[in-house]
Amino acid sequence: MLFGTNLDRAQRFNRRVVLETIRVNGPLSRAEVARLTGLSAQTVTNIIDQFKPAGLLIEKPRRTGGRGQPPIDLVINPSAAFSFGISFDDRSLVVVLLDLGGEIRAEVELPVSHPTPGIILPLMEAAVNQLISKTRISRELIWGAGVVMPVLVSQGNPTALGPSSVPDWQNFPVAEKLRERLDLPVFLDNDATAAAIGELLFGAGRQFSDFFYIYLGVGVGGGIIISSRPYRGAFGMSGEIGHMISMPGGRPCPCGNRGCLERYVSLSAADAAFREEPETFGAINLDELYEGFEAQDPRLVEWLDEAAEHLRNAIVSVENLFDPQAVILGGPVPDTILDALIARIEPSLISVSHRQGNASSRLLKAETGLDSRVLGAASLAIFDSMTPDFSVLKKEAVEAE
Repeated sequence: MLFGTNLDRAQRFNRRVVLETIRVNGPLSRAEVARLTGLSAQTVTNIIDQFKPAGLLIEKPRRTGGRGQPPIDLVINPSAAFSFGISFDDRSLVVVLLDLGGEIRAEVELPVSHPTPGIILPLMEAAVNQLISKTRISRELIWGAGVVMPVLVSQGNPTALGPSSVPDWQNFPVAEKLRERLDLPVFLDNDATAAAIGELLFGAGRQFSDFFYIYLGVGVGGGIIISSRPYRGAFGMSGEIGHMISMPGGRPCPCGNRGCLERYVSLSAADAAFREEPETFGAINLDELYEGFEAQDPRLVEWLDEAAEHLRNAIVSVENLFDPQAVILGGPVPDTILDALIARIEPSLISVSHRQGNASSRLLKAETGLDSRVLGAASLAIFDSMTPDFSVLKKEAVEAE
């Protein structure tokens, strides 16, 4: 039994509990933090004192009309820490600097045409250094960098189901190579899970501990949040709602199956409907596609009707399987598309886990908007540093045996 090690882990866990409680519910007094966390008042005071050198919290008197000394409220200091979000595909590389409050302080976007590791890694490094120089933020305040890619991430490395827009990155050790260049912690995730974490920290997911995020883009992905933590599965590939069979024997999918949801709901499917041709699984002219939506092109209106039907069935399956507090629909697409899909889905959204109230309390639009992917990437380092890790307690229990 390693008492010292266990005590240190418990202290680290408690620090994260306090910080996350203030982030989610602040401003809070010390007494309110103690009540919400179940920790003693002295423990909370000790932890807050430990945060002071790093400036993670801001203390300010609460305005009250009563007598006596007003309690001191605690809020997160957004300038106390920062993280980088890095997102790329076959069209562009986007790098942002995010503060602890979820605000993007600076960003750079570069067009790319051949996103191979040899080309992109130096561009990532240069973009990060450019933003550090521009903002004059000390490296000591940077908690790390998160990277998202338009591929699945299995056991820490990129993988793909069928053709990919970035084939040269499959099984490439992205995090390891970028960590060597940046000398910062680097976190890699798929775009759907990263976007779900971003929504949990800074968007519509803040009010929930359990939700399913549907990521609509060129493909369709899913991010699962359970007990305020992402669930990635045994091999890091959970939430792949895009490859649920929606139409048995239907359209062929690069994954090898037929009738996958992605072949009916994704922007790739919308593009095929717009062109009135089979899907090519190649590059899509998104600007032209979005102009078609704005003009309410009949082909795209028909696609919306079909996509909503398939998506409704998928959401019902998600609710029946996971019983989440909500399903959040988002991704790097205009609000007009999300609004149109939600309006078509809500009226007949019925599942076994149907709860009191209307469907709009269960199906929500993401709040992070077009920045969802890169904001989610930037959230990875912040989430890792702030959110309590219950696996620590499991390790502690194992060692105690």
